[in-house]
Amino acid sequence: MQIDQSALAGIFPAFPTPFDARGEIDLKRLDTLVDALIAGDAAGVVPVGGTGEYTALSPAERTRVVSATVDAARGRVPVIAGVVSPGYAEALETGKRFADAGADALLLVTPFYVTPTDAGVRAYFERYRAALDIPLLLYDIPARTRYATAPATIAAMAKDDGSIVGMKACNTDLNAFARTVALAGAHMAILSGDDQLYVHHVLLGATGGILTAASLLPRVWSRIHTIAANGDAAIALREHAWLAPLLDALFSESNPGPAKKAFELLGDGLGPVRLPLVAPAPLTVERIRAALHLLPPDWLPGAAR
Repeated sequence: MQIDQSALAGIFPAFPTPFDARGEIDLKRLDTLVDALIAGDAAGVVPVGGTGEYTALSPAERTRVVSATVDAARGRVPVIAGVVSPGYAEALETGKRFADAGADALLLVTPFYVTPTDAGVRAYFERYRAALDIPLLLYDIPARTRYATAPATIAAMAKDDGSIVGMKACNTDLNAFARTVALAGAHMAILSGDDQLYVHHVLLGATGGILTAASLLPRVWSRIHTIAANGDAAIALREHAWLAPLLDALFSESNPGPAKKAFELLGDGLGPVRLPLVAPAPLTVERIRAALHLLPPDWLPGAAR
């Protein structure tokens, strides 16, 4: 499937990797999950990455998840595989495996542990794109990497280098986000990566989002996206406000533990998490349970109504 800037619009759920009771990848559950996301109007799907427990999977397991996602998607929507490696050699090897497995694009995080400069990040993505002929999305998540890509650098990567066709923007600085849209929005797709700021990001110019919570309620998020993209700010913010207690609970601990617990409470679990993550604390579970009960009944999957 051909991926360019125009294809990167709407909701792209970043979904947890399903495991069975032994902690092994549950390929059957992955297939049904991808089907449900596409039926819920997802514009694409994002396997592995942070929510998919990239760092807890072996290299072979990561590729298996991407391959199974491609098989499950059956060409109906693009598959954008998350690459969360700290440095170039591992990231490139992983990207080649994901491309061979059929991924349509890669979501490539900025290097971490060694904190880069803007010039270093620009060169990193330019060399990566020259080495691997697959569309790249920049994954900018300063809370995890200690580095925030400057708006001018992002614009140069898209406009001058041609190294990226889009990005997942997780920087909570709305001024930086607005500046990125102003400088780079005509040259690339800017996707929100923040569930709680999603409506604000769309109103500022985001074309869609790569969101963890969208894997739980894809149709709800797709409706909110459509309302916000049409400029109906008051309605979009009101709809999104229903999700606020759930989002507060889901992001009170590191995901995908809370997200997997929410799936379980909705009646269709995705299994355990892997170390160093552990099951969410009892208080977090109760917060998730209470938040789900606050949602309109027709928002919930049939098993949870």
